Amino acid sequence: MDKLWFFSETRQIFWVPSEDSIVDETGVPKTGLAEFEVELKDANEFATFCDRSDQIILVSSANEFPTDYLAAIPSNLPRVALIKSGTPAPAREQLDKLAFDSYVVSPFDDGAINAALQKSFDDKDSLISLQDELKNYSSIAFTAMSSASEMGVVACYAQSVQNIADMDRLASQTLRSLSDLSVTGFIQFSFDDGVDIYPRDISKNYKDLLEWTRTSTHRIVSHGRFLIFNFENAQILITDAPVEDPDKCGRLRDVIAHIASIAEARAKTVKANKLLKEQQDNTRMVMMLLEMASRDNRNSVRNIMTNLSIALRELAMGLDLTLEQETAMLKLSEKALASLESLHEATDAVEVHFRSLVLQLDQAAKLLETDETAELAETETNVELF
Repeated sequence: MDKLWFFSETRQIFWVPSEDSIVDETGVPKTGLAEFEVELKDANEFATFCDRSDQIILVSSANEFPTDYLAAIPSNLPRVALIKSGTPAPAREQLDKLAFDSYVVSPFDDGAINAALQKSFDDKDSLISLQDELKNYSSIAFTAMSSASEMGVVACYAQSVQNIADMDRLASQTLRSLSDLSVTGFIQFSFDDGVDIYPRDISKNYKDLLEWTRTSTHRIVSHGRFLIFNFENAQILITDAPVEDPDKCGRLRDVIAHIASIAEARAKTVKANKLLKEQQDNTRMVMMLLEMASRDNRNSVRNIMTNLSIALRELAMGLDLTLEQETAMLKLSEKALASLESLHEATDAVEVHFRSLVLQLDQAAKLLETDETAELAETETNVELF
């Protein structure tokens, strides 16, 4: 541990790589220290030696220290003052302005001096350790707040998309959340019947990259400032990941992965709701056509069979048939009419089944309906990170 000793009485300066005191009982340097004495021409050279030292000891007596030398002492350098008896007030005031870590007053004892030197160094070392620890705690706290804020974006996003029933608005809210995280990106929704990319104005290279993503088996791919999140029906491309900050970049990977997962789940719901409504409309149309056809057929058949029955009666009377023959012919007509009634009953059963199916589709659609008021009240404000 290198110590810098400065004696005001003799203006001597010693740079000693030793932890022991070099002062005798009268406050002057001990003998045999010539090899450690340094000749400095100005305060700049003195400042250089201060920077190379672990501790400075000022031995004050009747003479004052040069003010420019004292001004060159770094504020973080541990310092001890040794004050000889009879030191005038101006010299003492010089030392008071420097706020020394420890003072020793003559007569000087090696044990007392060494204890003061060690205590000064230990206190300074403890203070530095405490400052470093506080910096670490501050860094941890900042990271925790940042993480909480970033997860807050996810929570707000999940809340804002739960009532969205339109793919365009879902994409818009997703891109807004990415903006809240201070990144720029694109989102792609891919289903069997088509692929949609947002924003629409995307370069061919980015479009090809998203197209390649659909065929990839990797869930998350990173390369430089690019991040890709690949889910079955949703893909997100980030073009400006903060690669210069690995911790932040790592957190964002997790956060955006959550957003991509939520986006895909909502996109599937929106798509399923759309398909359900289409099937609901198609089924309702089939039901209407079936009812119309059944009604028309029933009326037509009834008219036909009624006319046929009348014609058979008239014909039976003109053919000079026996009563048994006439009765048998009429029974055939009635049997045919009864068979048609059974057919109508089967048609009615089909209609009842279709009505039940339409009712079930209506109930399912009602469960998937979104609150339009809630949609209009969707949060549009950005989330500010710490």
